Formats: sequence, C-alpha cells, structure tokens
Amino acid sequence: MAWRSLFRKGRHNGIKILALSIGLALGVILIAKMRFEQSYDSFYPDLDRLYMVYNTSTRPEGPMFYYMMSGGVAVGMKAELPEVEAATRMTEICSDAVFWTEAKQKLTGTFFLADTSIFDVVPRPMLLGNAKEVLARPHYALISRSLAQRIGQGADVIGQQISLDMYPNVTLTIGGVFEDLPENATLDYDVLVSMPSISLFMWDGSLNWLGNDRYITYVKLAPGVYPNSIKTDIKNLIDRHIDPVEMQKGGYEINYTLRPITALYANDVHVQQMIRMLALLAFALLFTASMNYVLLVISSMVKRSKEMGVLKCYGASGKNIYQIILGETGLHIILALLIATLLIFTFQGTIEELLNASLSSLFTGTTCLILCIVVGLVFLLTGVLPAYLFTRISVTAAFKQARGDANRIWKHALLFVQFAAATMLITLLILVGRQYRLMIHNDPGFTYDNLLYCSTAGVKPELRQTALDELNRLPFVEKTATSNTLPFWGAAGNNVRDDQQKDLFNYADLYGVDTNYFSLMEIPIIAGTNFQASHAKTPQVMVSRSFADRISQLMGWEDGVVGKSLILTEHWRVIIFGVYEDFQIGNLAAYDSRPSALFYAPMPEDNLLIRVSDLKPEYIRQITDILTRLMPDRDIQVIPYASEIVAQYADSKRFRNTALAGCLITLLISLIGLIGYIQDETSRRSKEIAIRKINGATASLIIRMVIRNVLWIALPAAVLGSIGTLVTGQKWLENFAEKVPLSLPTFLIGSIIVLGIISTCVILLTRRIANDNPVNSLKTE
Repeated sequence: MAWRSLFRKGRHNGIKILALSIGLALGVILIAKMRFEQSYDSFYPDLDRLYMVYNTSTRPEGPMFYYMMSGGVAVGMKAELPEVEAATRMTEICSDAVFWTEAKQKLTGTFFLADTSIFDVVPRPMLLGNAKEVLARPHYALISRSLAQRIGQGADVIGQQISLDMYPNVTLTIGGVFEDLPENATLDYDVLVSMPSISLFMWDGSLNWLGNDRYITYVKLAPGVYPNSIKTDIKNLIDRHIDPVEMQKGGYEINYTLRPITALYANDVHVQQMIRMLALLAFALLFTASMNYVLLVISSMVKRSKEMGVLKCYGASGKNIYQIILGETGLHIILALLIATLLIFTFQGTIEELLNASLSSLFTGTTCLILCIVVGLVFLLTGVLPAYLFTRISVTAAFKQARGDANRIWKHALLFVQFAAATMLITLLILVGRQYRLMIHNDPGFTYDNLLYCSTAGVKPELRQTALDELNRLPFVEKTATSNTLPFWGAAGNNVRDDQQKDLFNYADLYGVDTNYFSLMEIPIIAGTNFQASHAKTPQVMVSRSFADRISQLMGWEDGVVGKSLILTEHWRVIIFGVYEDFQIGNLAAYDSRPSALFYAPMPEDNLLIRVSDLKPEYIRQITDILTRLMPDRDIQVIPYASEIVAQYADSKRFRNTALAGCLITLLISLIGLIGYIQDETSRRSKEIAIRKINGATASLIIRMVIRNVLWIALPAAVLGSIGTLVTGQKWLENFAEKVPLSLPTFLIGSIIVLGIISTCVILLTRRIANDNPVNSLKTE
C-alpha cells in the first residue's frame, strides 16, 4: 500500500521526499561534524590514564593557565613520582616548514623535538625502525607514513637525509616511519626529531624547572591513580626543585595540574561554542524538514479522508491506520536517505572544505549509530503525528466531506515553527557575516594595505641587507623594514622586573625590529623617539602605551617612562627610547591583551617587510625574482600581509559558509511547506474566492487576503526567531575580543528578508486562482 501510494496524485510525495532528503543530508553532516569535534584524541589506548600537564601558577598580575611547561617537569615526574608510569615532553621546531630531500625534492611538514618516551604515552604504530633508538640519537628523526611515501615513492627511506630550509646547515637522518595521526588529533606533526638534537635549533633548556616554558608535557598514570590523589606529591616535587620562598618574594606560587587528554580540545570555549552553533543548525534543519513533511501530509488529509473512511468500513482499526501511515513514512524516509547519500557524495569536495574534515573521518561506526538514532527520531516525529490525526477522522466526517478546519490549527502551528526557524537562521547568518567582515576589515592599529612580507630565516644578515638595498631601488617599492616576528603570529612572553629582581608583570615580547619598522607599519609614536642607529650599542626598547601606563604606576614614575632603564627577562637592562600606540597582537578570536615591547635590532631580522605602491602580480613577481636570485638555496615566498589576515579567520569563514548553507536549505524547506499550505488553502477556499469575485472582489484584493492570513502567522514567528537569534548571537559573540553590536537593524533586516520571500511566494501561488474565472470553481455546485 505504501508503494502504491507513492505514485498517487495530490499527496505531494515528490516534494515531501525531496525536502526531507535535503534536510537529512545537511542535518546528518552537521551532527557528524559535532561528533567529530568531540572525538579529538579519543584514538589513544588507555585514555583514562592519559593527561596533559598544565601550568596553573599564581603570578603578580593574576592566575595563570597555560599548557606549555619547562623542560625538566616531565623528566622529574617520571623519575620521582612512582604514580607516573610514563612521562614525555615535546616542543615545536616549526610548523608547515619547507625542507629538502637528498634528491632536492621540496616538501613541507611540521617538525617537533620529542623524547624517547613519546610513544610510551601517546603511541603511534611504528612501520619501520625503533622509535626509542632513533629518538636517542642526535641528528636523527622519525617521519610519518604519508611523508615517507612522498619522499621515497614506495622505496625504503631509512638512512635518507633531509634539511630544513630555515636551518640550511642542519642535516637530519631518517631512522624510522610511524603511522599517520588521525584527523582528530590535537597535536599534528609529520617529523619527530630526537631531543638530543635540540642545540641544533635552539637554546637547550630541556632540563630547566623554571623559565623556557615551551614544552608540551604528557603523563600516563599507573592504573588506579587519579590526579587528585597525587596533588600533594606534585606540589612537593615542585618545592624540591623550585625554592618556594624565593617564588613568594617575587609574587609567584608555582603549581601544576593534570587535565584528561580528551578534554584538551573538546572543552575549549571556542570549540564548545562552535558545537552549540552546529547543534542549533542541525536541529533547525531536521526539525524544519520534519515539520514540513507533517504539514504536507496534513494538507492532503481532506483528500484522503474518504480513503480512511472506506478502510474503517472494511474493518481497519486504529492500529491498521498507524501501520499504513508509518509504512508510507518509512518508505519515504528510506528514499530520502538514498537521495541524501547521493547528495553527500555528489558534493563531497564542498562538504569537506566547509567542515575541514574528510567524509571517512566524519562517518565512523559510533557516529553512524548516533545518526541511525536521529533518523529513527525523525521517523517517529514524521509518522506518529499524522497517523494519530488520521485515526481521529470518523467515518461520518469522512463521507460528509468535512473540510478539516480543525486541522488548520496544526497547519498554522507547523508553518509558525518553520517561519521562526528560517527567521532565526537568516538573522544569525547576517550577524555571522557582519562579524566576519569586522574581523577581516578591522583596524589593528597599523596599516597593512599594499604590504608584503617574506621570511628569510637562516639567511645571513649581510645578505638580507643586500636584498633590501636592491628592493629599495625598485620604483614601485615605497619602503622596507625587517622584524623578528609579525603581529598576527602572536607573541612570546617575558617579565618586567624591578631592581630587587621581583617580577612586576608579563608582557608580549615582539623582539627585534629596525628603524624603519614604525614608519612602514604606520604605528604612531606618542612619546620619545624612534630607535636610533647612532646608539646601536645601547640596548634600546620601545614600549606600548599600556606598558608605559602600567610600569609608571608600579614604579611611581610621574614624569613619564622615556629615558628610564628597565630589567626585562631575556634582555636584561634596557633603555626606553619611546612609547608607541597599542596595536593588535594575534587576532580577534585569539587576542593578546598584554602590553607589548619592541627591541632595536642593528642587523636585518628574519622577516622582510616591503610596502609597494600597488599589489600588482608583476610587482610581486619582480620582488620574488630578486630574492630568489640573491638566495638561490632558499624557498622564497612573497606573501601579501592582507591575505594572511584573512587566513587567520578561515574557521570563521567556514562557519559562515556552513551557516549560509543551513539557512538557505531551511528557507527552501519552509517555502516548500508554504507551497503545500497555499495550494491546499486555495483549493479549500476556491468557491469562497469565486463568490467574492462575483461580488466585486478584484484579483489584488484576493491576493492581499491570502497574504494577510499568512502574515498573521509569519509576523509573530519572525519576532520569536529574532529573539532566538538574540540569545544565540550573544553567546557566540563572546568568542571575540571585538564584536559587532546586536543592533535592531540586524533583526529587522532578517525579518524583512523572510517576510518578503514569503509574501513573494504567496503572490506567485495565488495569482492563478485570483485571476481564474469564478465559474470554473462553481460549476460543480
């Protein structure tokens, strides 16, 4: 009966299945993405015993919560705490770094220094070599399977050598191959370099107990041991290696806590907000698709009332009616799932780009089980309610051709829900779009229009100066400068100390720049002077306005900070030459609010900054050619600064595009439901409309009457949808340091868009009957 019913006219089966399939396709994708975000690091064995060590110390400016540790912590925990079965530490050398093989093949990868015990705590299957032996030897490294395939193209890579572009004089020997990390790994690395090689890349602070906080530290506790049971032991361990009295004098109290490895990503505030937003989108889509299905079923109820009456006359019970309707619904959902699967595989590339995850990683066994439960709930929602309404149709009412006015309440309620969901998502999309535009067009406190940069790490300063001299001779190059770091990368931290060696506060250390930096970046100097090359032997520092205000208050300097000397960790005693206006460090989603400082570098730093008259491709090509000619052994990439600013917000852009897809599909499903409702209403009221026209009603009057009836539903739905956006938008905007206001025009525009689309749809659907000859509707009477 369900199969025969599929092809009968007037039951809207085609649009019911199509709308349901579209809603299911995106709905299950979003649920799979939610599950994926919650599954980070769940692939490790002995999950209940794996923890990351966090620094939860107290310092003069307040409590600290940081995931980087000093190098000696992991070593000490393993050696002195019997409850710790294994401990390891690792630190990043460089991310997405260019390196070269023996065959001069250019590749990229993320490099970490790692202990011999790395796979004792966070294991990966070894395909070739012995991890402990390799990571105990200087100049040796392990590489991932995918990287080995790219290097060896199927051949054995053991013994081959690679060299980093940033460290041209360092050669690493491949000693083993490990299995790739899954996509849901918090830490992503391609190459693990042995910890004994650390001095090739940086200062060796791998056994420090204080300072040099750059190591990620993991521990594996013994069975039956929990973090709370070893709190005291950890504190005693700290006190044995760091004098607590001296720390208290400086205003510090050092402490470490353990966090479950599975909570590192999933418990992040930004991740939780994203999961909530994805859940909202998925619920709105699936609920709207389900309500649309129910609405279309109810719309055909008048036409099917006689069928149900006949079935009841031949002995059909309420159970039989349920079986019929649920059978039809089940068949429709199966067909919708088949179409949804086809849609997912058809748009696989777009989906993977939007969600930043492959389909294979999204649809795991556990996720598919959850999706089956969700589909089951959709089946119950779309089948039970219509079946219940059909069982309530009496035989008498069916044969009296009752018009089912009581069912209009259900239709109006279902339309109301769909309109509210569409309004909320459209308004939310407007809000997300405004915030994204704010982020990419935000004024960071410096000018980056027509600005290019190029990293020349590993190049001699003299060669950088030669490159700058040649670039400055180009007619389209307006100014050049160099810097150790770039603001959007974020910043390391150091401390300000008084003469008694007491730490006063932590600041963002942006390290060295040259004398052209401030003028090129157009950062205002509000006190003092710029760096002076004539005082190259004097340790010069420029500080931000917030730095100057804070140190003046702490030191009691009422006459300003210019000319004063300071003790800064890692730099020792320096002279403040000037004060610059605060500018943005990091981005609006990961904003660094600390005061900052910049130091004078007498020789050109790693990053070349080039301001040009226009970002023409030929200008960038000429600059690239000059740098490549001067540095033939380097991988030269000249990058527009503005493109990196946009890249910082790639996750926000993906979320915006996902929200756009969800909004459009929800609106489409709502319009399909509206089409079914209007067709049913105009059919039901065709004779009424004909009589009105005979009595002088014009076509425009008929259309206004139908629009008015729909708007009575749509207007309060738009208000409710706007309230939903207000609540949801406030929570989402908490992720950003600077945010767009939740202004009334945002909600009005969203509501007007939805109401305008609804009104247009109603006009197009009612034009035919409004202009039809009334005789065609009355001739059957």
